[in-house]
Amino acid sequence: MITIPNYTSSLTPFTLLENTTFPYSATTYILQLYSKELKKETLLFLTGDTSANVNRYNYFPVNLTPYTLAEGQYDYKVYQNTGTTLSLSALTINDVVESGLATIYGTAQTPRPVYAASGQTQYVFN
Repeated sequence: MITIPNYTSSLTPFTLLENTTFPYSATTYILQLYSKELKKETLLFLTGDTSANVNRYNYFPVNLTPYTLAEGQYDYKVYQNTGTTLSLSALTINDVVESGLATIYGTAQTPRPVYAASGQTQYVFN
């Protein structure tokens, strides 16, 4: 199981290379997050591996901010790909290199109005 915070960028660990059949340097990875509760699928590229030992584990920066996902449990799959299109239409079950359960946590920051002495409203995010 992996955990990914919402509304911030974080490094998320995966173990992708052990099941990757394409040359690692030519492979792009697509992360599929599927909410069983909401019946909603989200796709994003995994790029920028920061691992010191890619043969054992991978650390990819994941930022879910643009996707506004609800907190909860998601099924995830990581697909190997050699293209640059964010789509699963050409991929098969044989292209899945990792799957499991992901927990998405954290809620959006809500603006709290702060009234300045000049009478203009300023917003501070907590």
